[in-house]
Amino acid sequence: MKYKEFIDIMEEIAPTEHYQDIDNSGPQIYSGAQDIDKILVCLEINMSVLMEAADVNADLILTHHPLLFTPQSVISFNDLPGRYIHWSINLGVSVYSAHLSFDFAADGNNSYMAKLLGLVNVEPGGVSNAWTGEFPQPMNYYQACRHVERALDLPENYIRCVDAGRTDIKKVGLCTGAGGSYIPEAVKAGCDLFITGDLKLHEAQYAKASGISVIDAGHYGTEKIFTENMAAQVKKIAFERGLDVDVIMSEANTNPYTL
Repeated sequence: MKYKEFIDIMEEIAPTEHYQDIDNSGPQIYSGAQDIDKILVCLEINMSVLMEAADVNADLILTHHPLLFTPQSVISFNDLPGRYIHWSINLGVSVYSAHLSFDFAADGNNSYMAKLLGLVNVEPGGVSNAWTGEFPQPMNYYQACRHVERALDLPENYIRCVDAGRTDIKKVGLCTGAGGSYIPEAVKAGCDLFITGDLKLHEAQYAKASGISVIDAGHYGTEKIFTENMAAQVKKIAFERGLDVDVIMSEANTNPYTL
């Protein structure tokens, strides 16, 4: 696969044009290689990912979280992300990030989480940038918590939950990553439950007082699904176009938390 062909595929999967002023989705580092034979897909870059890229001889790392999110005035090996930039260039590995462009893409993070949860009547942007859907059958609070853990392949008791006293949970709002700011809109939309990560205390207090249950499955917990989803989409389009490229799902641990 040519580098330009890869860029074309990414713009098809997760168009960047609407997020250029608020995000840094797109090319992060370009090594100069015209041919892309191996792509390593991961949630974000750390040293384990870079070592894995070296081991599999990857030409490009495709991430969700940008390696470069804000402008850098100094690139130093002694700091981050300078050290990761140094290693990427030293390895000759290009880096591309699909962040907000993939969160809200037609088949992006929110869409994929809705599918994993088995939601029906799914509406993209049903709550601002968050999505809404329904459980096929109502669940009680405990059942909903266990269902989310299983659907997202999370350890038992990994999630944090706000029980607002709902006995029949059916309508669900969701936003992967940190989406607590959408809770007021989820309340107005009549959601019984909102699923996101990085819930703040005041957001949890508001939810409980407003009568909407919340499941905080963590930023990592709600977005680790990026790797399998993105890898599958790139593989599918490359195959359909007869492009020869090996798309590898990273096995490196990028979860900074210890259970």
